[in-house]
Amino acid sequence: MDPRHRQTSPIPPPPPPKTPSSTPTAHLRPPHHQTHHPPQPRPSSSAPLRAPITAHPSATISETTLIQGSHPISIGSGTIIHPRARIYSHEGPIIIGNGCIISEKCVIGAPLPPAHAQPGTSPSTHPHTTDKEQRSILPTRISSNVTISPGAQILPGAHIHSCCGIEAHAVVGRRAVVGSHSRVCAGCEVAPGDVVKEWMVVWGSGNGSGNGGQRRRVRVTGKVESSLNVNANGNGSGGGGLEGRVIEDARLMVLQKEREALVRLIGGRRR
Repeated sequence: MDPRHRQTSPIPPPPPPKTPSSTPTAHLRPPHHQTHHPPQPRPSSSAPLRAPITAHPSATISETTLIQGSHPISIGSGTIIHPRARIYSHEGPIIIGNGCIISEKCVIGAPLPPAHAQPGTSPSTHPHTTDKEQRSILPTRISSNVTISPGAQILPGAHIHSCCGIEAHAVVGRRAVVGSHSRVCAGCEVAPGDVVKEWMVVWGSGNGSGNGGQRRRVRVTGKVESSLNVNANGNGSGGGGLEGRVIEDARLMVLQKEREALVRLIGGRRR
């Protein structure tokens, strides 16, 4: 038989491609990619808190003032707080009176120690406190017309009475009291729990007493003779002196003018 006349079986067509069981338009949709967002970190319980503040509308507080703590802070009328001052109310409330000047880099209160960042530590724990102080609240009081110079430190529980001057880098210890119209000179330290009577001057070095240490004297409140009158009359009875209290009143008037100038200079926020 001629092979040209041999019937060949037709080649079957290829099977049609399998279509998915979904709808015909399903393959046109973009694939769904599930985005995984990293978990947001929870706020740490050891983060410093912003203390509740009650300030008079005429008070001026610099924008760079650091304020932390859980206890309330009160700031009186006309008080000025310079840039980079730090106020901590971790151990008790802080009351600042009227017409005070809190200068640059002052520290009122005490910051939390580094150990507070570890779990299981208490916010009131401080390396310089006793167990009894850790369980108690130490309010810090600064009365009216007090000037605190740059770098000075007022520790928790201290009480600064009115019209006092705390000069640069001086330290007023815990629970210490400084009487009205007193002055703590630069670099001096009032020991914890110590009491400085009113119209006193603390001067010298360190916090001790004796030769080369810290000394105290009473400020003159009566008539003050100038050196010219003393030299002219020999006995200082020239009668041309001023009362010490008059001089103090003049100093407070100068501070008022200084506050008015600082309001324009600092340009912080008015409460």
